[in-house]
Amino acid sequence: MKRMKFISFMLVAMVVFLAACGGTNNGGNNAGSENQGAEQTNNAGEATNAADPNATRTIKHAIGETEVTGEVKKVVVLEWTYAEDLLALGIQPAGVADTEGYKVWYGSLEQQLDGSAVDVGTRQEPSIETITSIDPDLIIGVKFRHEAIYDQLSDIAPTLIFNPYPEEGQGDQYSEMEETFKAIAAAVGKQAEGDKVLADLQAAFEDNKAKLAAAGKENHEVVMTQAWSTDGVPTFRLFTDNSMAMSILSKIGLKNAHKDEAFQVYGYSETSLEGLTKAQQASVLYTISPEDTIFSELLPKNDVYKELQFVKENRLYDLDGIWPFGGPLSAEQLATKVTELLTK
Repeated sequence: MKRMKFISFMLVAMVVFLAACGGTNNGGNNAGSENQGAEQTNNAGEATNAADPNATRTIKHAIGETEVTGEVKKVVVLEWTYAEDLLALGIQPAGVADTEGYKVWYGSLEQQLDGSAVDVGTRQEPSIETITSIDPDLIIGVKFRHEAIYDQLSDIAPTLIFNPYPEEGQGDQYSEMEETFKAIAAAVGKQAEGDKVLADLQAAFEDNKAKLAAAGKENHEVVMTQAWSTDGVPTFRLFTDNSMAMSILSKIGLKNAHKDEAFQVYGYSETSLEGLTKAQQASVLYTISPEDTIFSELLPKNDVYKELQFVKENRLYDLDGIWPFGGPLSAEQLATKVTELLTK
């Protein structure tokens, strides 16, 4: 009888113990569920509750949503802008498409690739094999180039695809740049750093705008162009109001003298020298690759060019190869450089 009572006592004790263990596990699961429920995403796709380095962040991007879990150490970027975004956040990318081209167009930025990034092929056709060999934690690409290989990339690592060129009525390129930057900051767990970068950028806009106004340049008309020559023939991309470049210049108080009746999804009208003859009253800002001699050798020999008003009045300004499709670092660089040139 005593033996039966002892066994009954032990059985009750075990039930109480197991119930306690079950309660502990449920508490952990409930806490996890509460954290996940609180981990809502804003329009940039950034997780608002990512203090836990092991948390899962759901990042919205151009072709869906991607979950990123844990610390992100190795990131492969297939478009230059996203390499710049990582550098702005204090992260060296593990792989970059066309590293040499990046160095050409981003050579004047303070934040540079340190040489550790593996070249993963061209931006148009990145090497899946090379990307796989890096074993990245995250891959970032651009819609118009990499949507077709999204599934292949996603098999390697969580992949984000962004679209820097919104369609008409869906926003401008500058706003998209900021939203993408926030999403990338969230994906790599650097929201605070990202917020500071954008706050510093806004402060730079305000500072440069004040300097231009003080110099009497408020609402000064400008045309910005990316130009090059091929076999002695000049080509000009004249940036439209929806471009990132002109959005930046608008933020510091300048006015775009170039108008295009048609919406240009990439943010520029491609034209010959004739396009520049329509805005002779404006100052012309140009960016070219370092090796191109279009403005130093080709155009000075052109009789039409020599008679343009902005040429005669020395209102032609070299932006020293600033990349006009970049991220927040390039945006601040452009605003500061233009202000310096127009207030000399």
